[in-house]
Amino acid sequence: MRVRLAVLVPLAAALCVLAQGTAVAAATGVTISNYMFAPTPVRVRLGGQVTWTNDGPSQHTTTSDGVNDGSSYKGLGLWASGPLTKSATFSFTFAAAGTFPYHCSIHTFMRGTIRVPMSASPKTGQQGTVFTLKWASAAPSGSLVFDVQEKAPGGAFTTIENGVTIMSATVKPAAPGTYSFRARERNTATGAAGGYSPAAKIVVTAAG
Repeated sequence: MRVRLAVLVPLAAALCVLAQGTAVAAATGVTISNYMFAPTPVRVRLGGQVTWTNDGPSQHTTTSDGVNDGSSYKGLGLWASGPLTKSATFSFTFAAAGTFPYHCSIHTFMRGTIRVPMSASPKTGQQGTVFTLKWASAAPSGSLVFDVQEKAPGGAFTTIENGVTIMSATVKPAAPGTYSFRARERNTATGAAGGYSPAAKIVVTAAG
């Protein structure tokens, strides 16, 4: 169904590919108020930044699930703001595709989610077209790796990249139809994983 090409794409070329996806914000803000994160979920593009602002009188945090703060939430533990007083801010850049749940360490019932889609370019092409997939804007650090899945027309998601540190790949689907791709970040040392990203889709038409 699919012919794999050379996997690694030069970073400069991959960054040029990311010009698509303008509907997804490069940066966005989340307000902490009335014991809620708003808006949630938030969708930010790959390499985009989220800034949280505490708009209430009580102290709050924005804490990635998996941080050892006494909560029972499982996750990658990517960020922890510490207590934010009124008007204080905290920013985090999302360099990998995925779905990232978080909470307030002080009031653990406060929950939020960040969704970061991967990219696929071009969006449409005939059989034989080479498509570029990108799931990270920076190489992973430490024991973090990426898992990437593909859903062929009429099929289910299957893993095409397992535990890789490369940031992009090329694919050349052999059959026409709509293909979907999603990615997540995983920690090989702890076994923790983020959720899979919103799917990026390509449409392959029959060769003329």
